[in-house]
Amino acid sequence: MKKANFIVENGMFNNSVMGTNIVELAKIKKNAEELLHTIKRKGADGTVICKQQEVCNAATKQYEDLVEAEKQAQENFGNSFVTFKVINDETGAVNDVQKKIAFVKNNRPIDNKKVDKFIHIISTDKYEKAYPIIVIDAKYLIELDYTVYDMKGKELSLEEAENYFVILDGQHRGAAFAKLIAVGENYEIPNVHVRNVENVGGYLVDINGAGTSWSNKDRLVVAALTTKEYKELFTNIAALINEGFNPSTSAIIYTGKRLSKRLIDTALKGENITLPKDANVNIQRGERFITLCKAANISITFITKRYFIDGFNYYAESIGEEEAFKALEAMQNLQLTDENLREIKDEKHFIALLKAAAATI
Repeated sequence: MKKANFIVENGMFNNSVMGTNIVELAKIKKNAEELLHTIKRKGADGTVICKQQEVCNAATKQYEDLVEAEKQAQENFGNSFVTFKVINDETGAVNDVQKKIAFVKNNRPIDNKKVDKFIHIISTDKYEKAYPIIVIDAKYLIELDYTVYDMKGKELSLEEAENYFVILDGQHRGAAFAKLIAVGENYEIPNVHVRNVENVGGYLVDINGAGTSWSNKDRLVVAALTTKEYKELFTNIAALINEGFNPSTSAIIYTGKRLSKRLIDTALKGENITLPKDANVNIQRGERFITLCKAANISITFITKRYFIDGFNYYAESIGEEEAFKALEAMQNLQLTDENLREIKDEKHFIALLKAAAATI
């Protein structure tokens, strides 16, 4: 197959892997076809029709090439060995090491917008090679009981891990290189440093200035690696965040309370933490709430809004836990649509919805 072309036009990176312009190209193709149909219907000159047909053909070919490149990228993404330019910190010697890319569970979430920005930077030869990428042998991490995933999200076995480096710092840059390589581009990852650390979470905090530049989402996810207490809580919060929930809602779902920045920072340091007053860790209850919401056709887009769980908690306090859950389960009877859910603006609106559902029992 012809290798995908990466073209910079008007400052926009036309990269099939990320699907950056597939939707846009589909619109261009459709508009060109509609214009061709219009000028034919109006009896335009044959030369004009011929020129517009050429525009249509070109748009169709570009769109089909992009779709094919996207297919190739999806098939190859994460499968290819990457050349890491590994630097010996003692001698400065550079060695080429062939490995695939992996990630450790509960490192900071990947932001695809950042990945796309790095793709543009790399493809236009503006990548700053002085920035280091920190990796660790995947096999070493698994032997320490960490969970490691490949770039498609598959958990790696100890045997499979032999062929992988886990990127600890520089995940977005690594993902950008991998996506370019997936469509046949020839790149090597420069300035790579191998570390063998046992406390991955603590190391991530240290090298990122105690996480001062991290978002609250980043902090909560990495806290699942660093915390000694409430590990199950932070692991489940991290899972929700990676699913698309916002951090504060995730905490409320499992504890009934928001977690302060100070508390999260303490957890990041691996120190003992004290949960907020009246907080009650109940993972099973939180999972039950989420499952019943989804069963009622309430998507994460809405469940992540804090007033859904707040409204449910207030209702449960007034009517009792089991009765509240019965009402939540009965929401399936309301056949809710996104339009209905967008009308919920606060806790009172959600409580009203619960009462309406309860009335159907």
